This record gives sequence, structure tokens and C-alpha cells, in this order.
Amino acid sequence: MGSVITRIKSRINIILIALIMLPSGIFAIDNVTPDSVRQIMPKAALIRSAIVPGWGHLYVRKPIKGLIYFSLEAYHVYRFIEYNSIYQHVKETKNRLGIEVWSTLTETQKKEQIKNITGYELQDATWRPREIRNKYAWWSVGFYLIGMLDAFVDAHLYYFPSDKVELTGDSRSVSMGIKISWSLGDSE
Repeated sequence: MGSVITRIKSRINIILIALIMLPSGIFAIDNVTPDSVRQIMPKAALIRSAIVPGWGHLYVRKPIKGLIYFSLEAYHVYRFIEYNSIYQHVKETKNRLGIEVWSTLTETQKKEQIKNITGYELQDATWRPREIRNKYAWWSVGFYLIGMLDAFVDAHLYYFPSDKVELTGDSRSVSMGIKISWSLGDSE
């Protein structure tokens, strides 16, 4: 049962990563024109995302991505704290019984001892809390770093002329190309 839940959670994490990695134009606010008052700086987006996950995306006007990164980080930190608490119950029980006694107990007896000593009823899905806790810690660190880098890249691409990029193909040939055009001066 626990391995099925672990696989489902892993698949959910993969789906969430895929949503994050979608082209950033999907979550962008409509046609951004350079503003003489507010200039988007990549370093500022990176620092904001380092302080609060998702804040850098709000800075580059991508609120949905910001909300996704904040939610992912909050969820994984919450689960880390939850499994750390469970692990402390298991650890306390091991210390009170001694490692020799603990290693001779069956899984059912271990769960009963945890309940008797700490008052916490260990569920089937929480049996190896240290490993699960560490998994959530690594996921949290990964989403934190990816969020910072994504905000940094989005800030660099903030003024990129997305309406002037087109994918071209020719039905008579096998080749495909991308046409990118931009102007270096005022077009007025």
C-alpha cells in the first residue's frame, strides 16, 4: 500500500514539474512593452525568489507561475515537517527500548510500542518516516533552486519580442526553421 502511495506522489511531482516547465509565454501577462519607469532586472528576480519562492515570478508579472512555485515549496516543507515529527516518535521509541530490543520486534509490535511510548499511532503509509522526510527535503530544495533559476531566466526574457518569433516549415522539404526578428532602435 505504501509503495502505491509513493508512486502516486512521485507521479504528481512529475506532473507538477512538467507544468512548471511549459513555455513561459503561457503564463505571461499580455504583450509587455518596455516601461521607462519600471525596469525588470534578472538579479532582483533571483533575489526575490530566494527570499520567498514565487516572489520573483510576481516581479516579472507571471503570477500563476509564482503561485505554483510557492504552493510546491509550501507543500513540500509542510510534508517535511510532518514526517520529521513522525520520525521523532520512532526515534524516541527506539532510544527508550534500545536497539537490541527494537531490532527483534515485528512491524506490528514496533507500531504498538510507538503508540504505547509516545502516544502516536503510526499509519501504514508512514512506516519509514526518515526516508520519506529526506525525500521531501530534496524535493523542496530542488523546487526552490528551479524556481530561482526560472525567475532569473524569465526576467532575462521579459522584453523578448514574443510576437516576432515564428516557426516555419516547407511542405516540399524535410527541413524546418525558426525566424526571429528584432529591432535595435525605436520603430517610430
